[in-house]
Amino acid sequence: MPYVVLARRGRPQLFASVVGQEHVTQTLQNAINSNRIAHAYLFTGPRGVGKTTVARIFAKAVNCKAKENAEPCNKCGSCVEISSGRSIDVIEIDAASNRGIDEIRELRDNVKFAPVTSEYKVYIIDEAHMLTLEAFNALLKTLEEPPHHVIFILATTEPHKIPATILSRCQRFDFRMLTRIEIIDRLKELLMQDGIVVDDDALSLMAENADGALRDAESMLDQALSFSNGQLTAEEVSGFLGLGSYKLIDSLVESIISRDSSKSLDVLNSLADHGADLLQCLKKLVSYFRDLMIYKINPDLIDASETRQQRLNELSKNISVERIIKIVRVLTQTESEIKQLGYERLNFEISLIRLSRLTDDSIPIDKILNKLQEIESKIYSGASLTLPMSEAKKTDESNSSFMTASAEITETNDEKSEQKDIDPLISVWTDILNKIKNKCSPSLNAILKEAYPISIDDSTITIDFDPKFKWHREQIEDAENRRQIESTLCDIMGKTIKLVVQPKNDPAVINNHIKEIPTTQRDMRQDAMQDEYVKMVLDIFNGRIVEIRK
Repeated sequence: MPYVVLARRGRPQLFASVVGQEHVTQTLQNAINSNRIAHAYLFTGPRGVGKTTVARIFAKAVNCKAKENAEPCNKCGSCVEISSGRSIDVIEIDAASNRGIDEIRELRDNVKFAPVTSEYKVYIIDEAHMLTLEAFNALLKTLEEPPHHVIFILATTEPHKIPATILSRCQRFDFRMLTRIEIIDRLKELLMQDGIVVDDDALSLMAENADGALRDAESMLDQALSFSNGQLTAEEVSGFLGLGSYKLIDSLVESIISRDSSKSLDVLNSLADHGADLLQCLKKLVSYFRDLMIYKINPDLIDASETRQQRLNELSKNISVERIIKIVRVLTQTESEIKQLGYERLNFEISLIRLSRLTDDSIPIDKILNKLQEIESKIYSGASLTLPMSEAKKTDESNSSFMTASAEITETNDEKSEQKDIDPLISVWTDILNKIKNKCSPSLNAILKEAYPISIDDSTITIDFDPKFKWHREQIEDAENRRQIESTLCDIMGKTIKLVVQPKNDPAVINNHIKEIPTTQRDMRQDAMQDEYVKMVLDIFNGRIVEIRK
């Protein structure tokens, strides 16, 4: 007798045998018992969770003459024919290969004929979302008002692709993904029938890789039984799934957490030697760190074996949620790069090195704002302020280019009287910039914004630049550029204005201007640039001084 794979041999024949879909099976049984059978149903959900199986059981139940509590007897002629796929009254259609309007027209012409041996003619349309729009339109009227002896069951993994006009004519049932425990229990039932012993860790590994699909887990088990010599271990399952050694993945996670790039690369090399599929290993890493993250937040949400939960508990003590998020982002980005560019091993190795050099956990934004308020209050009060360099470094790495800082320097009341003579100077210079911004070339206007005034009188405007704006100074000192600016100033003010750039380190200019005005805009800017608190704020936010006020 030919071998029948587990996915077929273990297919449930009763509603009670269906795993994890009680909300669907109970509703269908109640409908049969109360004779409230609808003419169209839509079964949606992930692959391998029982949609087609439940559709077949339902077809048997509505046609069974000896059903009990809406369960088919599986002994009468109708049940036997449907179970074996020989019933001419239960028609299964693969919409992926029969998706055109001609096939649906043929279906529409056949529904008017009464069933041959059964009470109901049941059409099971699998992968219904693959039908064309024209085919859906052809089915529409028939689906809305079919003969009383016809039941339509549409099964799909992508209900969003079903037209709303079709959805509105069906009773919808959403099948859910199965839990790890449900899958393991079902696999154990199948193994008991054959008298095969398999490690719980091996079954758990298959259940985790099945992603909630029982059919996938059954196919893995079938393959694993062919791979093994009668007793299956987690190491063997890991090998045929392309994950290399089960323990090596765990070791790789541990080395990433400990920032040991040398060990990480060594483990990756061992995985490659085991013939592991590196892309699958990468996905497994993402899943592992996802479990770590969820475990740290709420351990009850983790569907894992006791041994796995103990391991998660050990590893979670040495890593924070913030760092896990960073690690997952690097790994998912690496997965995307591998799919686009290839170079699996190289990109994997680069990601492991990056993970070992990830910065410490970032400071929450509310803590940063509180620290800035503290800096501001202490600057105004003149109190001493200390900020650990480690925190400043963290904040800088987490918030580079966060904002442009506007530094304000406050001075004592004795100095305010001296500054009164400077405020008008700043005001006049700002007014000049506003007037010429639409008359000068954009490049010259941008350069002038980085200058600050030294003095302004009826015939001369003297400006200067911070030492870091060396290029700006050179552009203004260029004769042609300066001529354009002076010409613009002359047009605006109605008189000849000369623009002078203060020579660097010129003692005469220093004596003429700085000594006459004890606190100039230049002094204030230089003082600001030397102030430890201001430098710290500029460094944290990668900012620059825009304006200085008293």
